[in-house]
Amino acid sequence: MSVFRYAAPIAVVAGLWLVPSTGAGSEGGGGGDYGGGSGASQGLNNATTRSVVNILNRGASSCRRLPWTYKYDCYRWVYKRAADKLVGNTAYSEAYKALTDVETSLDTLVRQNRDPSQPVRRRALETYTPVKPESRPKVTRGAEQALDRAETVLLRSPASKQVHYARIAEAVNSNKTLLRSALLPGGIIRFAGIVLNRLLQQT
Repeated sequence: MSVFRYAAPIAVVAGLWLVPSTGAGSEGGGGGDYGGGSGASQGLNNATTRSVVNILNRGASSCRRLPWTYKYDCYRWVYKRAADKLVGNTAYSEAYKALTDVETSLDTLVRQNRDPSQPVRRRALETYTPVKPESRPKVTRGAEQALDRAETVLLRSPASKQVHYARIAEAVNSNKTLLRSALLPGGIIRFAGIVLNRLLQQT
C-alpha cells in the first residue's frame, strides 16, 4: 500500500505543531479538563480511565504550542489534572501515585532551574514558569526519567488492573515521545515519522 495516502494526515499533524499559542484561555489549558476528583465513579471503569487518558493526550498536545522553556511546567499541570481525576478512588491508587510523582518531579525541576529573567505565562487558570536555557539538558533528562518511572509503575500493576493501567501507560509513553520530539532539533519531522510508522503498522 502506498504511503502517500498518509501524506495529508501527517501534514495536518505537522501543521498543528506549528500553530502558535493564542494567549490566555486558548485550549482551556489542555482540553478543558480542570475538574478535580473522580466524582461519583468509583472502582476501575472506562469513564475514569478515558478521562485520565484524554487529559494526558490533550494536555500534551496543548503544551507543544508553548515555547520549549515553558513546556516542563505545562506538563506538570497536565499530570496534576490527570491525578486529580483519581483522588479518592482507591482502585487507581498505583496510577494516582505514578501521576503525582511525575507532577512532583517536574515541580522540583522547574523550581530548581527557574529562569528569573523571563516572565511566567498564563493560560486560563494555569501559570507556567520558565526554565533557564542552560538547564535544558538537565531538565529534559529529569522529565524523561519521571515519565519512565510512571510508565514502569503502571505496567507493573496487578493483573486485575492491567486493562485500564495499560491505557494510561500508553498515554504517558506518548507524552514522553511528544516531549522528546518537541525539544530536539528536527522534532516536527521526527514526530511525523513516528505517526507514519504507527499508521503503517495498522495496515
